[in-house]
Amino acid sequence: MKKTILKELMWFIIASLLAAPLSFLFMSLLKLTSANPRLNEVEKVFTIQLFLIGWLVMFICVYIVRIVTKALLKLVGVHDVTSGNP
Repeated sequence: MKKTILKELMWFIIASLLAAPLSFLFMSLLKLTSANPRLNEVEKVFTIQLFLIGWLVMFICVYIVRIVTKALLKLVGVHDVTSGNP
């Protein structure tokens, strides 16, 4: 049980760290970032909200990829070496 909790905590941290640069990529690909360095207060708040939405979307995407990969490995019959189960 302790191993599972630590593993999930590790994945939470990894997903959080991966989501930050991916959210910037998400915003730049959709051209949602402003080239103007002088933003008014509404634009600053909007940019932060977009970044947080992008972070949340990318965080969920990292977890979905992890779940799909785990399911495919289980379907193929490859066991998880880190779980200790044969």
